[in-house]
Amino acid sequence: MSVSPILPGRLPNTLLARQLQGRIQQSQYDLVRLQEMAATNQRFFRPSEDPAAATKTIFFQKEVERNGQLVTNVATDMQFLSATETNFESVADALVKARALAAAGIGDSTTTEEKQALASEVRAMIQQVLQNANGTFRGRSLFGGTYTTTAPFEEVAGGQVVYRGDAGSIQSQLGSAFSIANNVDGETAFAALTKSFSKDLNPAVTLNTRLSELQGGVGVPLGQVRVTIDDGVNPAVVADVDLGGAETIGDVKTRLESAFGAGPPGLTVAVNATSDGLQLNPSGGTVSVVDLNGGVTAAQLGISSGAAASIVGGDLQPSITSQTLLADLDGGAGIDLSAGLRVTSGSTTAVIDFTGATTVEDVLNAIRAQTKAAGIDVVVGLNDARTGISVAGRTSGSKFSIGENGGTAASDLGLRTFTAQTWLTELNLGIGAPTGEPYRLEITRRDGTSVSLDLSAATNVQDVLNAVNAVDPGVLVASLNTTGNGITLLDDDGMSTGPLTVAMNPLSQALGLAGSEAGADPAVPLVGGDPNPQEAQGVFNLLLRLEKALRTGDDVELNRLAPKIEREIDRFDEVRADVGTRLQTLEEVENRLKDRAVTLQESLSNVFDADLADILSQVAYRQATLEATLRVAAQTMGLSLINYL
Repeated sequence: MSVSPILPGRLPNTLLARQLQGRIQQSQYDLVRLQEMAATNQRFFRPSEDPAAATKTIFFQKEVERNGQLVTNVATDMQFLSATETNFESVADALVKARALAAAGIGDSTTTEEKQALASEVRAMIQQVLQNANGTFRGRSLFGGTYTTTAPFEEVAGGQVVYRGDAGSIQSQLGSAFSIANNVDGETAFAALTKSFSKDLNPAVTLNTRLSELQGGVGVPLGQVRVTIDDGVNPAVVADVDLGGAETIGDVKTRLESAFGAGPPGLTVAVNATSDGLQLNPSGGTVSVVDLNGGVTAAQLGISSGAAASIVGGDLQPSITSQTLLADLDGGAGIDLSAGLRVTSGSTTAVIDFTGATTVEDVLNAIRAQTKAAGIDVVVGLNDARTGISVAGRTSGSKFSIGENGGTAASDLGLRTFTAQTWLTELNLGIGAPTGEPYRLEITRRDGTSVSLDLSAATNVQDVLNAVNAVDPGVLVASLNTTGNGITLLDDDGMSTGPLTVAMNPLSQALGLAGSEAGADPAVPLVGGDPNPQEAQGVFNLLLRLEKALRTGDDVELNRLAPKIEREIDRFDEVRADVGTRLQTLEEVENRLKDRAVTLQESLSNVFDADLADILSQVAYRQATLEATLRVAAQTMGLSLINYL
């Protein structure tokens, strides 16, 4: 048997060299990695090195980043609200000073020159408050609502101040389900708008009415309902109907009727006679509807009922939308807007023409466009309850009203500022009408006879109209003006041609009726003025009117303004308190977020940060290992056969 040759002597040395080289390189790599860990304080550099820890690390890093952003949000919010409060402080001081100036200006104890000086002080205060109201922080308007790049308040010709912003809030996210407004809009802060008038326009329910618009815009939760029809002869027929996904009343009708097909028995679903809900009629016998699986669909649709020959649903309270048809208003009777209406601000009147309008949006657009063309600034939109529309004036320092233009459009839309239901205490910018003794409504009729009316029991305008109309029914007639606002007095017996006169006294003046119609035509009435103009209630309107009252020496106006200033001080304090509450909330959130940041950082450190003590220990061990390897390598690689000869 042959013997294989012995391997060359160099091969074992080569293999040994490679093994030693590999160990040295590994030791050097381990040392470098330990040095990187020490330098970066990281336990690993690639997810594959520790997948479980890497997953936790990524989660905690995201949470730390998110928490940091929330901390930044809170800090920013606090800065904006602190800047808001700084401006509010100056405005509050102006209101307190205005109260003192109003009191100082009343009566003869203050000379004309002194009142002029007081008025000049008020003028300076107006400029200061205007500067505060147009305050900015970090380039953002503080009180413009969502209009953040322009000055929200503008002083216009005539010494009036117009609010150009909106009532929008700027929300800042402070958590997954928590946000807070970091602004106060000018409407809220400075009560910059007039009172808005509105009413429920009572839109009819139609087959096109969307279910999301029902119940005042809350909508109807959709689920399964059980409909049972019993004709009293055959076994009752039961149908479980799924209304999920239905969008309109028409969809509900289709699904309920389809559940019974062509019958018998059959089911007819329609809008009820009052056009405010549904009506279910079986082809015979009785019908009942119940909700299934704990749902409330039938109840919310007003059709949940025991067995009945017909189910007549209740009012579904559909909300108004911009696309609501005018023909569907007033329960489907529609409203007549052909005559238009009149919007007056100061001495400017815009006659609004609704020609071609078919939807609520058309009405809103017509008012916006035509008031703007006339130079009248208004806020127009749907009311908060989504039951009608509202219009408010934007101008402080002037009177605002909405009246008729020969028809009933203003009343039908709920926008008229003087109606039969207006309280007498609200007339004349809140001064009211003195209905008690010794004041009476003294009327000299066209036939020369006199009427003295005691209105002490009257509380609203309708009471006044009723009292006049009871004197000589059908002849002496009091009604609301057909154009504009006010009370119209007609005395037409077909014969008398003398003047129709209402004696001037505080009561007749407060009602806007003082005066005379001297013409001989009894068909021509005495038309009174508007006793119920509106005004903004905030600081600008009060200061502007205070300045004017001081310059003209109008003690009646000063006495009217004094309690209004007091109420505005209280209201403004509530606005400031709300800002203070938000700041306090933000401080609490900030502290909570900072505590959470510490917890998150600790958790992240536990899974990602390197242990320096352990690293130093490993470095020492690896260095010792490397040194030993190098020493052994040097000794081993230096040996040869000669060393043993």
